[in-house]
Amino acid sequence: MQHEFEFSAPLAFADVERLTSALCSVPGVRGVDLTPGGHQMHVEFDEAATSTHAIAAAMAAAGYAEARAERAERSGGCCGGCCGG
Repeated sequence: MQHEFEFSAPLAFADVERLTSALCSVPGVRGVDLTPGGHQMHVEFDEAATSTHAIAAAMAAAGYAEARAERAERSGGCCGGCCGG
């Protein structure tokens, strides 16, 4: 499953590191794709192991509660930013 999130402000390098670390610690997250200066984040995950709610909770715990879901969940291939898996 894949999901997109959008941020109101561009992400700094430290934001990218913090979000990647927070989300890769969520069981079932397979990949995170985001870029410094960007406003969007793409997350690929195993829907049997986690959900968009758990991902949003991890983002909020890392200080990014303002992110909003941009597109609905969809099934598909890898986004390319693997979380050690």
